[in-house]
Amino acid sequence: MSISDLFLGLVSAPAYALQRSKIGLVRLHVLAMLLGPVVAVCVALEVWLDEFVPQHVALAALCLLGTALLLWVHLHHYLVFRATPSAVSETAPDLRTEQRLLLRGSGIFEVSKMRSYLVEVPVVFWTTRLAEHIVSARVRAFNLLGVGVPSDERGWWYAFIDPRRVRRIEPGELCFGLHRRPAVRVDFTTEKGLGTLHLSCDNQAQLQVLLKELKVRAAAKHE
Repeated sequence: MSISDLFLGLVSAPAYALQRSKIGLVRLHVLAMLLGPVVAVCVALEVWLDEFVPQHVALAALCLLGTALLLWVHLHHYLVFRATPSAVSETAPDLRTEQRLLLRGSGIFEVSKMRSYLVEVPVVFWTTRLAEHIVSARVRAFNLLGVGVPSDERGWWYAFIDPRRVRRIEPGELCFGLHRRPAVRVDFTTEKGLGTLHLSCDNQAQLQVLLKELKVRAAAKHE
């Protein structure tokens, strides 16, 4: 990954934390994104009514830059993923039916008719006896006096991947915060449209197990 990718990945973690947190009904990232334009307007009024102060202009520029970065990572779903070609290793062990893999996942998860976009949360991946992939995410969120992630978003959330509907399996590397992890992007269709999950692994060995499981199941269902 390039230096710019690493920097944007570093910014993504605190930006996602702001997006997940609320004060009352307002997401903190909304307040943060409004800060830059408000400061810029205040500085412009000061320059117009009083005098030019370089320090204040520099502060306004930093606030606008921060707003631009927050907007960029929001549009890119709070993570940086770069595809890298990787063939499935023939020596990678098979994942047995119902055997669990402990990974991290990013994408749309659902529970009780609610949907939530989660980034790099701990997940459990397994394949059922009916050959359906299940990804269950555990959300543990901090909330103090109404500030933080709402309590109703805590608990288990789920994503389901039908191998027959998998459209693309793309290995690569994912950067989020201070961490760079081998990962797989999975594009698939659901009754609600196109879905995408990013599943990141602790190491290349775990990635090979996951990659083999996804590709073998998808190939078998498409035959």
